[in-house]
Amino acid sequence: MTITRPFIPLIMTRSIRLWATALLAVTTMTSSGCFLLAAGAGAGAAVAYTNRGATANIEGGVNGVFDRAVRTFGIMSITETGRSTEDSGNTRRLVGKMGEHEVTVEIQRQSDNVSTVEVTAKKNVVDYDKEIATRVLETMVK
Repeated sequence: MTITRPFIPLIMTRSIRLWATALLAVTTMTSSGCFLLAAGAGAGAAVAYTNRGATANIEGGVNGVFDRAVRTFGIMSITETGRSTEDSGNTRRLVGKMGEHEVTVEIQRQSDNVSTVEVTAKKNVVDYDKEIATRVLETMVK
């Protein structure tokens, strides 16, 4: 007696695999709090919401992107209140005040030519303004 597997066409197994992968990707994105917002201008960075602000991968090394953040603070009249460098220069942070909001730009090295930027704008310990964070990030990307 020979046991045979049921006939499942190759196309069906590929479709099932594709849908399973898509479901896994959607579940991962929604559980981490990251939703695609819009394609950014300029370097083609995709700007996404986080739980506290906005994030994007931007073309350029950490120091070049940090210089963009400093210029953006000037353009948007954000008063710089602090800056730091960590992890042998692989992470840099710029902090400033815009009215009653504390704006923080954190830049992390992903590769020699790509940096991940997260911008938050908080009014107090629990209130974050994603709109301001997104405007700061979009200005950096331009």
